[in-house]
Amino acid sequence: MPSITITGSDPATGNLTLSDNGITNANRTQVVTWIIGPASGVSSITSITNKATSNDVFNPDPAKLPGASTNWQGTVNPPQTTTLPTTESYTICWNDSSGNNHCYDPQIRVNT
Repeated sequence: MPSITITGSDPATGNLTLSDNGITNANRTQVVTWIIGPASGVSSITSITNKATSNDVFNPDPAKLPGASTNWQGTVNPPQTTTLPTTESYTICWNDSSGNNHCYDPQIRVNT
């Protein structure tokens, strides 16, 4: 199960620093977890969605874990017609410590 920790952020650009350098490797049916690291400057994730120009590799879309958790999870489930391996972009929208919203576009590589 791939786990991605947000280790830093830049509110001026909207960029995030991710533990996997912004390119996640996963297989079909794997669950991906996004974790907000301490002192990352990210107070919350507001959404994780596919980009309109990419295959929708998360089905259903990732969601916040229940309760007081700030972590999000999603299942890698690209359409059966998708030729693998494929690398697709997706969008993480997030709030900084001042409550301002930003979005960042990392990638996921679906191998098998």
